[in-house]
Amino acid sequence: MSDLENKKKNKSIFHPIFVAIFPILIIYSQNVGRVNVEDLILPVVIVSLFSVSVYYILKFILKNPFKAALIVTIILILVFVYGHVYYLLNDVSIDEFDLGRNRYLIPAFGLIMGISIFFTVKAKRVFDNATSILNVISVVFILVAISNVALVAAEITNCEKCYSEELFYEPKDFSGYFGEHEFSTSKNQKLPDVYYLILDEYARNDALLDYHDFDNTKFTEFLEDKGFHVAKNSFSNYPMSVQSIPATMNMNYINFLADEVGSEVRNYKPLNEKDIGLYPNNMVIKSFKEMDYKIVTFNTFALHLHENPLSDETFCYRDKFLLDNRLVDVLARTSIFGYYVERWAEAELRQATLCAFDEFGNAGKVFEEPTFVWAHIMLPHPPWIFGPNGEEITPGKPLLITDNPEFRDSGWEPKIQYIQQVQFANKKTMEVVEKILENNKNSIIIVQGDHGTAWGTNWMEPGKEDVWQRLRNFDAIYFPDEEKRTELKDERTAVNTFRTVFNSYFGSEYEMLEDKMYWGWNKKPYYFEEVTQFLLN
Repeated sequence: MSDLENKKKNKSIFHPIFVAIFPILIIYSQNVGRVNVEDLILPVVIVSLFSVSVYYILKFILKNPFKAALIVTIILILVFVYGHVYYLLNDVSIDEFDLGRNRYLIPAFGLIMGISIFFTVKAKRVFDNATSILNVISVVFILVAISNVALVAAEITNCEKCYSEELFYEPKDFSGYFGEHEFSTSKNQKLPDVYYLILDEYARNDALLDYHDFDNTKFTEFLEDKGFHVAKNSFSNYPMSVQSIPATMNMNYINFLADEVGSEVRNYKPLNEKDIGLYPNNMVIKSFKEMDYKIVTFNTFALHLHENPLSDETFCYRDKFLLDNRLVDVLARTSIFGYYVERWAEAELRQATLCAFDEFGNAGKVFEEPTFVWAHIMLPHPPWIFGPNGEEITPGKPLLITDNPEFRDSGWEPKIQYIQQVQFANKKTMEVVEKILENNKNSIIIVQGDHGTAWGTNWMEPGKEDVWQRLRNFDAIYFPDEEKRTELKDERTAVNTFRTVFNSYFGSEYEMLEDKMYWGWNKKPYYFEEVTQFLLN
């Protein structure tokens, strides 16, 4: 028996699998509470199958399992480290030579990979010792990654009961916190269609002027001419979509989650888990269903709106894809294939956004029954993929100057890209409003930002300026009855939006909640710090 055959029998080879799994565990550790433990299965299976398949192909060709395993590990390291090198060099340049460009980095990594593989294949060494060393290193990597998951979970929770909540959350029924209300509508009464359009991160006019020097009066004057009441002093009650929208759609504050789930927990399932979260499974939709309304939602990549269990029709629907798994998505975006993955994802988001705007205005015509139409559109929120007239923008590219002489700038300026997306959102929203009113002037229309912007915000220790910027949201409501429009107030917060709608048109007797605002951030979504004092005198 040859020396190589002896070494094959006595040496285990597993470092390619462990090296492949390591980045997945690191990504998971950064998303504990945002993704399910079972979401680890798909990416682990994918990278394991890839590693094993390439290994056996190379083993068959080279007749040396140690070389085959080493080549697989080299490929994996270069593929997965690429994105991190790209982001590290993204803003680095020598004279006018920008190092952080895919056109330079991909060939460079390809060259390194080719040279490494060439010398490994040509080497006369067996690489059995290298295999032992890599096995040990890969085990250390996996242990570090697992420890990191445990440490992050412990840091987030900081309490014994929260640890299990973080990783193994069991659904809970929170309906008792919202109460039941009766609606007084007659069988002969023609109930209005209700349209609720959420424009993500759309700030109100004075905030746009303060932080972007942008005058938005043309848009608001259009809405007012159509009969909308545009609030001059509106606020969102929470700073993040995942908090703000559940509060709006359940017509109540969600601070009870601090006790029910744990103020130190980062698990987002109580808020946005499909079928059970307060975002998709909410009191507003349940109330409309009680009144025999049909529910229309849209697949716009916003949380789980397209998977709402109470929806009767979903527009712009698409089949599930691998990148719907957050871990697969992040892994792909930080790999050597990241550029192409991001361009594909941007194209998908563009298509979904345009589809939602195109279909929203006619959605009430789908059913003969009265309809509640709800879309959460990711504009003007990043990524920056639209110019002011809908032109395709690639995030990170120089500004689109066309039709925007006031924005002449050769560089990359997110604040200006934000305004370009505000302009496009305005353009499409005006088209939507025209279409709805053309179809049925007796409709109720709500156009609302879920919160404002957050440029330079200190999330963990917010000051007055941080709160003042983030919670000033856009809020415009159209009531078909002019008399009822006069009852709408300039000072309002989103939590009372549907209390007002139901009281005005559906005979309910909701008490208007006191306007209060709370702060929380992505690592502690249930740590609610009251910040009302910064906003209301």
